[in-house]
Amino acid sequence: MAAQYKFTAQRGKVALKDVAVAAGSAEVQSDTISINIDVTKLTKGETLILIDKIKEKIFAGKWPPI
Repeated sequence: MAAQYKFTAQRGKVALKDVAVAAGSAEVQSDTISINIDVTKLTKGETLILIDKIKEKIFAGKWPPI
């Protein structure tokens, strides 16, 4: 069974320490990435900044992350 991970970044909190990593839920297909974005108040720019922070967290940390 494959491992799944969930990365969470919140608007206004853009330090790497603010990106949370937890166990994720299984995808329909293996080797798949899903991005779930609540855009209630997020702009496109803020969304892209948060995605970049998640990318930095993945790059800076060990793999697999947990």
